[in-house]
Amino acid sequence: MSSIADIIRKDAATHYSGDPPKPVRRAPNLWRFATLSLAVAFIVGVASNDLLGGALSALAILVGFSFNVLFYLVANRLSRPSSFVSYEHELRFNRLSKLSDEIFDNVSYFNVVAVASAISSLVLLLVGSDEFIKRCTTYSHIIASKLNIIPVAVGWAGWGIRSLLLAAFIFLLCESIYTFLRCISRVRFYFSMLQVMDDENQELLRDREAMAKAAMPKDAVV
Repeated sequence: MSSIADIIRKDAATHYSGDPPKPVRRAPNLWRFATLSLAVAFIVGVASNDLLGGALSALAILVGFSFNVLFYLVANRLSRPSSFVSYEHELRFNRLSKLSDEIFDNVSYFNVVAVASAISSLVLLLVGSDEFIKRCTTYSHIIASKLNIIPVAVGWAGWGIRSLLLAAFIFLLCESIYTFLRCISRVRFYFSMLQVMDDENQELLRDREAMAKAAMPKDAVV
C-alpha cells in the first residue's frame, strides 16, 4: 500500500501550471467526478453486463498501451550530451529529463486507477449475477426475521450498497479516462520536444565535424 500511496503522491506533484510553475489542486476535479458518479449511480441503479464487459475490454487495451509507454521510457533514457549547442539546449534537455520521469509517474498512476476500475467492474458483475442476488435475497429475509427488521428496509440497504459500488466504478472510470488523456497529451509534447532535441544534436555533430575539418592541415584534407 505504501508503494501505491507513493505513486499517487508523485502523480499529484506533476499537476502544475504557469511560469514559474505553481501546484494545481486536484481536489476540485475529484469532487466533480464524485458528484457526477453519485448522481449517475443513484439514477441508473444497476449497470448492465454489456457496459461492464465493454469497460473491462477498453481498460485492458489502454493498460496494454500504457505498459508499452513505460517500457519505452525505461529502455530509452535520455543520455546527457558532453556539451550543448546553447543554454536553451541545456534547459530543454533538463526539462525533457524531468518530463520523462513525470510521464512515468503519470502512466504508473493510470495503471493503478485502471486496475482498481477493472476490479470494481468485476465486483459489480458478481453482485449483479442471478445466483448472488438469489442468495442475498434469501439471507436478507432470514436476517430481517431474526432482527425484526422490515424486509423492505433490507432491500433498500442492498440497493444503496449496489449504487455506491456503481458510483465507485464510475468515479474510477472517469479518473482513468482523465488520466489517460492527460498522459497522451504529455507524451505527445514529450516526443515533439524530443524531435527538437534530436535536430539540435545533429546540428552539434555537424558543427563539430566542420570545426574538425577546418582545424586539419590543408595537405591532410583529401
